[in-house]
Amino acid sequence: MKNAKGLSKIVGVALLIVLVILAVLTYWHPGARTTLNGPHPNAVNRRKVVRVVALGDSLTQGVGDTTDNKGYSGRLKTMIHKKDKVKVVMHNYGKSGDRSDQIEKRLVDSKPMQRQVEKSQAIVMTVGGNDLLQTLTKNVTINQQSKLNTQLDSAQVTYQNKLKRLLNTVRKYNPTAPIFLYTIYNPVYVYFANIDQVTNAVDDWNATTTKTAKSYKNLYMVDISRPLSVGQFKSATQQAKLKRKSQDINNGKISTKTFQETILASNASDELNDYLSPADHFHPNAKGYRLMTRYVFKEMQAHEQWLLK
Repeated sequence: MKNAKGLSKIVGVALLIVLVILAVLTYWHPGARTTLNGPHPNAVNRRKVVRVVALGDSLTQGVGDTTDNKGYSGRLKTMIHKKDKVKVVMHNYGKSGDRSDQIEKRLVDSKPMQRQVEKSQAIVMTVGGNDLLQTLTKNVTINQQSKLNTQLDSAQVTYQNKLKRLLNTVRKYNPTAPIFLYTIYNPVYVYFANIDQVTNAVDDWNATTTKTAKSYKNLYMVDISRPLSVGQFKSATQQAKLKRKSQDINNGKISTKTFQETILASNASDELNDYLSPADHFHPNAKGYRLMTRYVFKEMQAHEQWLLK
């Protein structure tokens, strides 16, 4: 039993080390009715021009996208134009590495951002991934699971307060436009599917975001956590096979060595998750951003007030 507890502590600390490596390597880049078939039922009342603002971190900036579509924002602009037959003015204010408080500070300090948020009919956001990475980095030396859990719980409260300030600031400049807020995902799931710590941390962080979002009107969650985490391994059978394969490779342990051997030493074309970039094994690739676009567009069509006069 003592050995099992000791192994649990070692795995927990090693897990944090892996996430810190990810953060350093990426420079802190960290489904309703649709109109996909047939004409929009409220075509007469549609706007001729809609303004959409994208706020957030590297996922909004489009890091990992090797095309000229700027991640999900460029694709969303095209999809709205094609499906809803309206002109779309899109403003992308994503910045790689930004935490929730840094996104808010940029908005507070920028009159142009404020004006565009004020004029927008819809707001799309990515936030939270860098807050979680910062928390794990600060606590990387903790070797007791109970202490680590205490620190993570405290960090979630801090993050919740920062997220509230960000959302309050957005609402200060635009009280009514619907906000579509993405969840975060686990970028290393396909390599460590047999170890639950990262997935649990991501799930807890998303739960905090969702709980906070419920206190705001016209704020809708866009849940991409599972589809981007599991990638093409969608079925229970595929995931069970993935867990067995992961167990054979890492023997239930995460270390710098197994991480490097499994991911970093692989050829750039060998990313195991078809939805993530082989350049950093962290951000979505073009396929991943197309998925993000489909998910947010579906949610936007389910809450279409932004599209109507």
